[in-house]
Amino acid sequence: MLLAGSAAAQNPATCTQNCPAPYVPNEFWTTEYGPAAANIVLSPTNFLACSSTSYALCYYSGPDAAPKKKRGVAALPSLPCTISAEDANIADCRCYAESGNSYVDIHSIRNTEAYIETVRVCGLNGEKCRNLASDELPGRIASATGATPPTLPTAPVCDYLQADASGKAPMAPDAELVSTFSFARAKSYGVQQTDCPNAAPYAGCMTASCTVERDGKGKPTGFANCRCPIYTGPYQIGQAGASCSAGDGNVWSAAYAPPSTGSGHSGK
Repeated sequence: MLLAGSAAAQNPATCTQNCPAPYVPNEFWTTEYGPAAANIVLSPTNFLACSSTSYALCYYSGPDAAPKKKRGVAALPSLPCTISAEDANIADCRCYAESGNSYVDIHSIRNTEAYIETVRVCGLNGEKCRNLASDELPGRIASATGATPPTLPTAPVCDYLQADASGKAPMAPDAELVSTFSFARAKSYGVQQTDCPNAAPYAGCMTASCTVERDGKGKPTGFANCRCPIYTGPYQIGQAGASCSAGDGNVWSAAYAPPSTGSGHSGK
């Protein structure tokens, strides 16, 4: 089901007290290209700007083997996305655990109430809230015109990323942290992509539920374990020169920016 025109047309109950609301999986086709699990990117404004004490970065996850070490760059870890033995529609992905500023793709919000609230405030493409474009452009606009752009509100979905007193983030009942996108590891991996135009399974990790990875003594390792839905379609990988195959039993954490959108990159 494609959510066309406005989320208000669906007239669902809206969270007005005791928010965030209980978790209900988002079954909407959030764009004509697929549901939230497809991680579709149509515009830079789709990436809503948030800040949280912790989030998972699955942008580089996929094969069992770590990427080859580049000159001047420290060795990179293994970040596999393994198809679950219990559920072939889920990938268990090892991701970085980060904190601070990150971005949520508005089309990939897997919590129904968070999605409805966010679309109503931010618009279907996120342009009415702080986003990747609005965070980058104000300085340029002010320099060129002498005018200060209006301040945009923070998207409601950002409230669903913060863990509550129970240690769980409201995005989903079992989420210690939530998978979003950032440039935190761009120096190590670069910003180029690999396009995989043939439809194949991939993990749509944006807003997936994650737990903190801990060592034998219970200490956080700096990584997270995320359960990402698997979707089949064309996609882009967040690394240059990568094979579109992540290896037997594995899938890439990926997203899809249709060629005509000119979005420049995709996140997950």
